[in-house]
Amino acid sequence: MLAGGGNQDLKNLLHRAKIRDLVSNGYTVVGAFVSNQPLDENGREFASQHGRIRVYDRNRISAEFIDIEAEGGVDDTFSFDLSYIEPLQIKTKSGVSSYVLPVQAKELVDMSGIDDGTLFSQNVRQSLGNTKVNRAMKESVADKSQHQFFPLYHNGVTILCKKAERKDDKLIISQYVVVNGAQSISTFKKAESSLSDDLRVIAKVVELNDSDLAKAITINSNNQNAIKPRDLKSTNEVQIRLKHEFEKKFSGKFDYEIKRGQHSPDGVEVITNEEAGRLLLAFDLLEPDSCHQVYKLFDDKYTEIFARPAVTAERIVFLNEIMKVITSCMPAIEYKPLSRYGLTRFFLLSVVSEMFRKDDGISDYVRNPEKILGDKLPTFLSAVGAALGSMVIDLNYEVKQRGDSFDYKGDLKSPAKIRELREELLKSYEKEIAKGKTQQVSQIITEQEA
Repeated sequence: MLAGGGNQDLKNLLHRAKIRDLVSNGYTVVGAFVSNQPLDENGREFASQHGRIRVYDRNRISAEFIDIEAEGGVDDTFSFDLSYIEPLQIKTKSGVSSYVLPVQAKELVDMSGIDDGTLFSQNVRQSLGNTKVNRAMKESVADKSQHQFFPLYHNGVTILCKKAERKDDKLIISQYVVVNGAQSISTFKKAESSLSDDLRVIAKVVELNDSDLAKAITINSNNQNAIKPRDLKSTNEVQIRLKHEFEKKFSGKFDYEIKRGQHSPDGVEVITNEEAGRLLLAFDLLEPDSCHQVYKLFDDKYTEIFARPAVTAERIVFLNEIMKVITSCMPAIEYKPLSRYGLTRFFLLSVVSEMFRKDDGISDYVRNPEKILGDKLPTFLSAVGAALGSMVIDLNYEVKQRGDSFDYKGDLKSPAKIRELREELLKSYEKEIAKGKTQQVSQIITEQEA
């Protein structure tokens, strides 16, 4: 395979992972093909003839890892305490009955089927492990002072059952399954010793025998749009300030989107606060390696990125205009996987940032971008484009020199690798300037304005 004319990325991966050595030491290569589409006839025929490729297409994934068509659930009865609450009962015109009530977490963890997963057999998501949401939930469970507030910020659980009836102070359900809430109940189970009588969640108990309706409830109860950190910051005073600055200074030209689904006037260029955060992270903080981690923009690094006096509407537009120049230079990158990779443009923006820091003639523009956004902008962007053109040539050379050792996906996520590559490009750029083969951006601007 290494000697043949196969995919170069695959060859590089084989070298980096030292697959040849592993095979020599007795390991066996097993192929795996994963697709979110069903395998067609050609694919099935190839897999059958090959014999050593494990295929996980949509059909197999659906059949082996989730089956919302299955009856599933727990063939048992369970009762919830109603002595403290009068549940809300809702009946549809077709006769489907449901109850909505706050139930104790202590009760939920006593339901059958948690340990073996049968309780969640129709849940489209099982417990997702040590996710950020689950960690936050564990912290809330551990803090008993927060238990009384749990129903206020928890989405609740949905339980389907064959039968639900009230008897005295009990709501008794039989043949039940949880279709939304697997993560919550699993977390409660693991923290059972920390549960108190005050920790309750809203439970919706639906009695029905219609499998089609059960499927619809399962899908829709798990298909709500998640609230993201970006949504929570949409009303933050910094975002509101930036939004107002855009309206005041760039009305009719640019709009700053701070909420998903926000309507913008026709004919204006929309800059999302997500894109703005990435631009600031790469240019100001020199961290292009984190630009794919969107959660950092509005959570871990929000204050560093946005809450600075230097962050203004003008600065965001300034960086947006530079990014347009970078995007126009991307096709000149000869290694096409690198030219199409999402982090490459942010890496080049960090290179431009370092280049500006070494050019005293444009330091004032970097500090005060409003000075360049008028008539001088075309000249400035033209000079940036010329400098970038030279750097892309050097980048092509560096990629060729590194050969199989260059892992563009891994390297552009490594701060150390990025610094190394950026320094090499800037070193070559400075040599070209010293030899008179190219000019600094400030020199190009001066000549064009003369």
